[in-house]
Amino acid sequence: MPLITSTSAPESSPVRTREELQDLVRERVGGRLFVSVSNREPFVHSRGADGSVQVRAAVGGLTLALNSAMRAVGGVWVAHGSGDADREGADERGRLRVPPGDPAYVLQRVWLGRAEHDGYYNGFANQALWPLCHTAYTKPVFRNAHWDAYRSVNAKFADAVSEVVGDREAIVFIQDYHFGLLPAMVRARCPRAICLHFWHIPWPLADIFSICPWAGELLDGLLGNDVLGVHTPQYAQRFLEAARTRPGWKLADDRTLENGERRTLVREFPISVDFDAISASASSAECDAAVERLRERYGLAGKFVVLGLDRIDYTKGVLERLEAIECLLERHPAMRGRLAYLHAGAPSRTDIPTYRALHNAMDRAEARINGKYATAEANPVVTIKRHLHVSEVMALYRLADVCVVSSLEDGMNLVAKEFLAARDDGGGRLLLSEFTGAAWELREAETFNPFATDEFADRLFAMSRAGTALDSERMQRLRAQVRANNIYGWIGKILETVPPRRDGN
Repeated sequence: MPLITSTSAPESSPVRTREELQDLVRERVGGRLFVSVSNREPFVHSRGADGSVQVRAAVGGLTLALNSAMRAVGGVWVAHGSGDADREGADERGRLRVPPGDPAYVLQRVWLGRAEHDGYYNGFANQALWPLCHTAYTKPVFRNAHWDAYRSVNAKFADAVSEVVGDREAIVFIQDYHFGLLPAMVRARCPRAICLHFWHIPWPLADIFSICPWAGELLDGLLGNDVLGVHTPQYAQRFLEAARTRPGWKLADDRTLENGERRTLVREFPISVDFDAISASASSAECDAAVERLRERYGLAGKFVVLGLDRIDYTKGVLERLEAIECLLERHPAMRGRLAYLHAGAPSRTDIPTYRALHNAMDRAEARINGKYATAEANPVVTIKRHLHVSEVMALYRLADVCVVSSLEDGMNLVAKEFLAARDDGGGRLLLSEFTGAAWELREAETFNPFATDEFADRLFAMSRAGTALDSERMQRLRAQVRANNIYGWIGKILETVPPRRDGN
């Protein structure tokens, strides 16, 4: 029986707005309890410098869209309580009503000790699963202690979900690779729950996944889902190839597994962004002011501005991008003094040795390039290593002549889509790694191989020449595609796999 063979881009979702998503959630959820599960919580309580407790909403399109879904049905969001004042904001069970000032659903916090979190998150999730699932040639680290912590934390989250759901009918929507064991655990505790799970990173080839000592247990955990979502048909096919080797499981059709008692649907749901919100923010007076501040601060007037905006992570090709910039300046002397490469990225997972080494390598590369090619006025490479305000992110998108996404592998890459949403001025160009889910979906985008340094540099040089009307038309078509498939449509497509309750309640 054939596996998934479709390579066509997804059709537009009928859900475009927050209101349409809320209507769909009410229709599909009906009278069932809706439970969202994620490592990151939507609201964090932290203590300010003056000792006061402050509440901060998590940023990001996914959190905003899930928050909208939760507000529609008044469910429960289960997440790790990470804020240093989170216990003060919750009751004795770790629960509180959110959003602050206009409560609509319950946030159930799960408390993790420092060692527990380090083993589960910094350990197995990000030293084993993360490199295992990304073709970035970083060796995974498999430690029994990390696996024990991962399994323990998944069980702790399953207990929290069980306390919320009990024997009621429920829809449990699980996020990401932190919870590979959770679906089967929830199913064992809550037999009337429907489990939906979205795996936000790539799924590796079956032979690669098999090197994990606990590959079988992870597959059994994920097969506890009713629906498992990934970004692309390729990732779905890889999962199906791996999972159909589990005892008792076989392919029921080209994207469904069955074991005689139940089925797991495996399907692609390419994630997106809140197009309208980003476009409005990028068109605001606040953004315009931020553009002028950044242009003056970094001496960008008259420069060809190349932007890299991503977490400092080895999967993002940040060192490969610096190597291409150095090659560009060496091969094309006319670019010296004309090029401004901005890399804006927050430090990431610095407790992990591989990430500390990456930071050090980036610092050395930047110093070397600036040492060779700086002018009296400015350095060709400027790195902004801090968390940025939304207006600064939008301003960087608007400043860029080219936004470069150089991921060595990426499940989707939302920077590409954010950049397109932000450029309602008709300017800018996107240069997108062919090894991203976004390249599969955005077929008209200009793509490249980030491993091929000379060609990478030459593509940037070619793009430094004046853009054409065709470039502007391409950007408009790409923008229209992202507008038609936004974050609300993403959640909508996943929920459309859930049948309405038969009694209509």
